[in-house]
Amino acid sequence: MARGPENSLAAIDAAIGDGAEVVEIDVRPTKDGHLVLMHDDSVDRTTDGTGRVADLTLDQIRSLHLRQGLGGGQAAITEHTVPTFEEAMRAVKGRALVNLDKGWPVRAQMYEVLKHTGTVDHGLFKGAPTVEEAAAFMAGDPEILYMHIIDDATAGVVGTFPGRQPVAYEVVFDSTDDPQVTRETLAKIARHSRVWINSMWYGLAAEYTDEASLRDQDLGWRTLVRTYGANMIQTDNVEALAYWRAGGDLSRYGRQPGNRTIRVEGEDFAPGGEGVGYHDLDPNRCTVARPDEGVDICDLEGAVAVNWIRGGEWLKYRFEVRKAGLYQVSARVSSPYSPAGAVVLDWGTGSGTTAPIANTTSHDAFTLQPLERRRLTKGTHELVLRMPETAYQNFNLDYLQLDLAGR
Repeated sequence: MARGPENSLAAIDAAIGDGAEVVEIDVRPTKDGHLVLMHDDSVDRTTDGTGRVADLTLDQIRSLHLRQGLGGGQAAITEHTVPTFEEAMRAVKGRALVNLDKGWPVRAQMYEVLKHTGTVDHGLFKGAPTVEEAAAFMAGDPEILYMHIIDDATAGVVGTFPGRQPVAYEVVFDSTDDPQVTRETLAKIARHSRVWINSMWYGLAAEYTDEASLRDQDLGWRTLVRTYGANMIQTDNVEALAYWRAGGDLSRYGRQPGNRTIRVEGEDFAPGGEGVGYHDLDPNRCTVARPDEGVDICDLEGAVAVNWIRGGEWLKYRFEVRKAGLYQVSARVSSPYSPAGAVVLDWGTGSGTTAPIANTTSHDAFTLQPLERRRLTKGTHELVLRMPETAYQNFNLDYLQLDLAGR
């Protein structure tokens, strides 16, 4: 999950700090004609207010506070307020390019702000208008950067721009058989433009997603680069992508060197079935892995995780500790709820430390959350992760991680 609320100056700063060379913002006009950052057409999801952006004045929107992360009714309200487009451009000047999403209808007004702030060469206009409309806009200033969005219906426009070409094409495809991702079309794009692919969720680049990339680079980013020629990738996992681009092995991402980290996937609970390796109370809703078992193992935009967790359930894990010492025990989890749940770490006594699970603001926004510190000896260990009946439970478990914190 990004640090800082969606479309906040803090989130922009965090993305650039994490290595982003382009940041995305969503631009909409207020009732009184000012440009502000807001993804949805209303302020409901991401702020403590309600109403359509187009029905609120700048002062009204300025009085609101952004919700944590991706927002939602149960996300915490922060100190951050909604930035104006001008404030955002001043914040990124000299630091990154800006993907101007949602802004094509107000492109002329955005362009004036870019001129005023000296950032025309920072703003990446985008849309899927007619070629004639896009070409006319680009002709207005040689510094204008424009990216054309193509899908199944518009793949044929590649190569038809007169004069200046788009600096990039955003290639959106939900199937590897789509016409916009044929070898011929991608080669035609690459002659004059960059290939931009968004890997944030399913359907933007078939099933090649951020989360799939974290499981196996060939399920995501590496295939997008090698097979589809992507040289601009839009991601919510900036640090991981930067690590991979620098030559890092994604199977080692987020781990300490050597054998100092133990990672146990949520679906790798002990064998033996119901009452032995796990206890599950509700009907199975998804079986991405271990279909003959009763645990809900689902696919969340490429992440394989234990879902539909309820109070009274438990999962038993066995793992090998190769280096004795003090370990930080954490869980990579997601939930849009507050509270999201709680777990008891039972190391064989029938009870243990109760750790709360925090709201990550979306079922698809996984974060690694600390549970407890525990001293472990070298050898095989068994942990039962219990979900107490007394706590509200509605979170997803990707994996457990134990990091050596001391000897």
